[in-house]
Amino acid sequence: MKKGGLENKTGFTIIEVVLVLAIAGLIFIMVFVALPALQRSQRDTGRREDIMNLISEVKKYQQSNRGALPGAAEYGSDTIINVVWSNAITGGGNTWRGFYRDYLGERFVDPDGENYTLSIMKCGMSTDEQCSDTSNTRVKAALEGLYEAAFPNEYKIYIVLQSKCDGNRPVGSSNPRNLTALYRLEGSGVYCSAT
Repeated sequence: MKKGGLENKTGFTIIEVVLVLAIAGLIFIMVFVALPALQRSQRDTGRREDIMNLISEVKKYQQSNRGALPGAAEYGSDTIINVVWSNAITGGGNTWRGFYRDYLGERFVDPDGENYTLSIMKCGMSTDEQCSDTSNTRVKAALEGLYEAAFPNEYKIYIVLQSKCDGNRPVGSSNPRNLTALYRLEGSGVYCSAT
């Protein structure tokens, strides 16, 4: 055996170990950053489906009631009605409270587990005019608040009577049986769906 000779050693060099740890760290960071965004996106997809379900239930209601909307005749252009789920919802089936009870029920909840609140208002604008341009200060403030407020905005679904969607904004409609449902999403923006 020679003295002072180099022996063949097997194993990883420090550079190889650092490189593997760096790659593992990058993968961990990518997952750590991407996972919350993916979860937010999935919750927003659920919210869009809930809004489409709401619109579908409104259409079912209209089919059963000769095209009429729940309580639409009793709401003036300056009225905003908030309907919250409760086991003790009262009111006839032809009101928004009755619609919530009979068509949506307690299963109508945000993916966060909170019950949605329906905030019903009338557009009050001529055909194809932005509903947020209304002279009604209450409706104008409510619609502006929808676009400016941060999620979850009290889990409110804004139902704008006599309107249709123009992108993510409601515009007036000449058809009194039209409505839009708008919801502030967690990721970004407002989702709009119409009957």
